Amino acid sequence: MKKILILFFLSFLFNTISFATSESSNKVCSGFSKWTKDGEFKQIRESKCMTEEEYNAYLNSPDYLCKYYQKSIWKESERAYGKKQYKYTEEILAKIKSLKDEGAALCDSGKRKQGEAKLVEAIQIISHTMMN
Repeated sequence: MKKILILFFLSFLFNTISFATSESSNKVCSGFSKWTKDGEFKQIRESKCMTEEEYNAYLNSPDYLCKYYQKSIWKESERAYGKKQYKYTEEILAKIKSLKDEGAALCDSGKRKQGEAKLVEAIQIISHTMMN
């Protein structure tokens, strides 16, 4: 009787572990952590996990490209790291910012294709700017 109970317990344990493993493999996670110079493991960006269905719905949402292009423009032209990578002049930065603002306004008003066109124009300016 003792052997049967132990066998049943082990079987239950292994089934639970395999279910937990298969459950977590269906998740898509993002986030960023790194080791600092002091040897500390620091989380830079919080991890977000979602199921594959949620992720596919996010990718196929109508406003996905508008959000993606805006974030890309911000990374390349507005944040400090992006500004270090390119040889921007004040005129180029002002043009990129105005195109981004116009594109965002069009996207928010429901004119996604026109907004995406403005955002792509800003990205083309970034792409044709000389790098340091």
